[in-house]
Amino acid sequence: MAHQLTIRENGYTEMAFVGGTPWHGLGQELDQNATIEQWRVAAGMDWSIESSPVCFMPHGFYGDLHEVEKQNVLFRSDTNAPLSIVSDRYQIVQPAEVLEFFRDLVEESGFRLHTAGTLFGGKRLWALAETGKFGEVCDGDGVGGFLLLSTSADKSLATTARFTSVRVVCNNTLSLSMQDNSNCVSFTHARKFDHELMKSKLGAAVASFDGFMEMAKHLERQRITTTQADNFIKRILFTADQLQEPNFNLEKNRPYNKILDLFKGEAKGAELVGDSKWALLNSVTEYFDHHHPSRTDDARLNNTWFGNGDTIKNRAVAVLTS
Repeated sequence: MAHQLTIRENGYTEMAFVGGTPWHGLGQELDQNATIEQWRVAAGMDWSIESSPVCFMPHGFYGDLHEVEKQNVLFRSDTNAPLSIVSDRYQIVQPAEVLEFFRDLVEESGFRLHTAGTLFGGKRLWALAETGKFGEVCDGDGVGGFLLLSTSADKSLATTARFTSVRVVCNNTLSLSMQDNSNCVSFTHARKFDHELMKSKLGAAVASFDGFMEMAKHLERQRITTTQADNFIKRILFTADQLQEPNFNLEKNRPYNKILDLFKGEAKGAELVGDSKWALLNSVTEYFDHHHPSRTDDARLNNTWFGNGDTIKNRAVAVLTS
């Protein structure tokens, strides 16, 4: 089955990492002191996005070639594989720029690159770095702060930098959701990617980790019953209309049952947090990060950061803190 991580014809996976091997078991391991240039090669981001006018032949292979005004096809410089068709106004963000964004953060601010790579043949690109922020929600339950930069070459993602957390005991990920969205800075492809402007806007967002830890500790202090957990899971997974459908069978719904089982004690680190709202939130994050059925293991990465899993996890935070 096809991987969502980009895998070249020679089997090389466009992803690099430091530390433990990712759950999908793919990519190149690097030393934590590797240079940006070494990351670029290891992550398979050592190619560029090129642009060419869109043309067509109205009468088959023997017709005249006509150009489509103000429309361009974006393609990879190494394989010529097409990535998307965009207008003249579309501002390209190159793979090298994604990594270059972190250069001074690594050299001057103590950040450390953690993973980087491409998805869907290079249509999506990302790099994730440790910020050096760390805290404990309760004794033994540590959470680290990370910065994720992502973009796309197919109009599916704006260029976005956002702070996220990783729970050490289970490697669960969660955006550092703040009500004012100060944890996230985004540029559409209608404007040129300005590294320095994005970093200046992110300056105030560093405090989002402290706000996240306060929220997590508040949730950890609040006890919740199994009945309340049951109602919460229904609320974040389903609409009222779905629950009232005659053929809807809750007992056979995998996400609902698994999240509830995780809350009842199956979750990693359950012994640390008991029957708290924090435990319930981590049951949701663990399900979408590690148990959600996917065509391939690495497909879960895309769902975790950019897909339905990320959406539901943020919805869970909103409901639990409302």
